[in-house]
This record gives sequence, C-alpha cells and structure tokens, in this order.
Amino acid sequence: MEEMENGKRYSAESKGYNDKIYEVRFLPVMERPEYQEGETRKALEKLKKEMAEKDFEKYINNGLIRVTYDGSHLMLIAKSEIYRTMLTGPFFNVICKAFDVGNFRVVSQVNGY
Repeated sequence: MEEMENGKRYSAESKGYNDKIYEVRFLPVMERPEYQEGETRKALEKLKKEMAEKDFEKYINNGLIRVTYDGSHLMLIAKSEIYRTMLTGPFFNVICKAFDVGNFRVVSQVNGY
C-alpha cells in the first residue's frame, strides 16, 4: 500500500479487479531508474544524438517497454509490431552503432489479439 501512496502503483479495483491487482504507469525510457547510469545509459545518449528528436521520442523513449544490454548483446521490447518494424528497418544501423553491436533482437508486446 505504501508504494501506491508514493505514486508507483495504482490499484485496478476501480476497473473491476480485486485490490491485489495493480497497474504501474508507463515511464519514458530516459526517466526510468534502471537506465540512469551504466553502459545502457551511455548507448541511449549516443542514440538520442544520432536520431531525429521526434523519432527518438516516439520509437525509443516512449516506444520501448524494456532495453536489455550487456555490452555485446541487445534486446528491445517494443510497444507494438509497427514499432518493432521501424526499429529493425530504418533505425537498424543507428541502433547498432550506438550500442556497438552487429545485430539485435526486437520483440513486440501484443495488446489484444
């Protein structure tokens, strides 16, 4: 309950679920605590400089659910299939360059169907 008061978790009870179900509000990638330092942050900063601002905001900062990077392998979880397509298509080379990888995997979260 304390986390709900701190604004991190929100009860889904008003949506017809019991009070044990909660939702976490989406935070842009660059604001998340886990990406504030380290190799992932450095690579994201490089990527931000290389991409057009509107593209970075849409497809990276607000389009990614998760970035997993260990220094040599990169996996991204995107909000939708169209975001996955954009990341592996027009933005492939710039992402590889920023993260210093030869290839990467993108998985899309499927909402609904």
